[in-house]
Amino acid sequence: MKAQIQQVAYRISGSYWFVPTLMAIVSLIASRFTIEIDRSIGVDWVEMVPIAALNQPEGARALLATVAGSMITVAGVTFSLTMVTVSHATSHYGPRLLDNMMRDRGNQVTLGTFVATFLYCLMVLRTVRSGDPDNEALQTTLFVPHLSVLIAFLLTLASVGVLIYFIHHIPESIHISNVLDNISRMAESKVGELFPEMLGEPRSSDSIEAIDWSDGLAVRSTRFGYLQGIDESGLMETAIQHGAVIHLLIRPGDRVLLGQQIATIKPSNGAADADTTPLIDALIRCLAIGNSRTPTQDLFFILHQFVEIAVRALSPGVNDPFTAIQCIDQIANSITLISLRKLPNPFRVDDKGHLRVVTVGLDWKQIIEESIDVLLPYALTDANVKAHLEETIKQIRSVTKVPQLDEQLDRLESELVAWKPLS
Repeated sequence: MKAQIQQVAYRISGSYWFVPTLMAIVSLIASRFTIEIDRSIGVDWVEMVPIAALNQPEGARALLATVAGSMITVAGVTFSLTMVTVSHATSHYGPRLLDNMMRDRGNQVTLGTFVATFLYCLMVLRTVRSGDPDNEALQTTLFVPHLSVLIAFLLTLASVGVLIYFIHHIPESIHISNVLDNISRMAESKVGELFPEMLGEPRSSDSIEAIDWSDGLAVRSTRFGYLQGIDESGLMETAIQHGAVIHLLIRPGDRVLLGQQIATIKPSNGAADADTTPLIDALIRCLAIGNSRTPTQDLFFILHQFVEIAVRALSPGVNDPFTAIQCIDQIANSITLISLRKLPNPFRVDDKGHLRVVTVGLDWKQIIEESIDVLLPYALTDANVKAHLEETIKQIRSVTKVPQLDEQLDRLESELVAWKPLS
């Protein structure tokens, strides 16, 4: 269940509506709070605050109505500019980057500021009263919430500042260097979360006898999608609780077909036991399968974003080798960061030393295949990109001391040397 919650939290926190909605709710609560303060403190304080003005009802209404009308108009323009930016980014850099653009906190806060200011002014506007004690049907007393109007004025100034920031932020957010830097920072944050680094205790495969999975219980997927995440602690607890050994056959980012075998379970009391439904259900709850890949536990998804941008840059319609070169640099940085860490052991044991979980192993062959190998056919079509890739491989070799990585780099160098352009 933790894996599903993680995916829901990822979608909500990165949605374009979450932050503006939260700011709108806060503005509604704040308007009610400041109005109550105005009712309790009166107007004597206004003379002691130079920035505050003693507003008449007509003036307060005019100010609040003007601000509210302009804020909702600017919010519409802001949303339109954001959609244009998103359209530009997805068409030039790839549709997989749509999520990155929508998760931009600057755009979310900008829209939220305008919507929150609009709602705040609207709520304060409805409380302004001119007073008409002579009308028996509507006997009201004059009420102008001076503090609330002052806060509305300050929010207007803040909104102007946010608008200036937004005008600067929009072109900056689609600059290729900033786009790649954002992806790179995401990759750096995920390097330390490679599954299953914190799942139980690792054990060398040499010290574990071969397991006969022939009598194991096959667990099959009940839906089509992509494995988005795994609840590591829940998986270990499930295996310990049922005294079983779980062999996962997929890792985050893998496509899962309906009915595909995703795991094999070797229960302590034998696979033929009739009461295996709770164990299977508990295992499935530890897996989050959705309709798209996400970067929560899938490092390859992030590396593929570099590849996608580079491939589009090298297409004949774009022909931008310098962007491809920047992508290669970012891929090299990610590979270097991974080389500084120990790759996760697929064999995981509990605190008593019993084998509980076997995952899909991760090695340098897979990492290079999912990054440089995917880009290699396109890089070979441009002499400048090919030369830069050769130099990058040499630089990676100079700063990393991983034997298996060196083997893959040797293979890449031999392929680059052996490649001959078509005559």
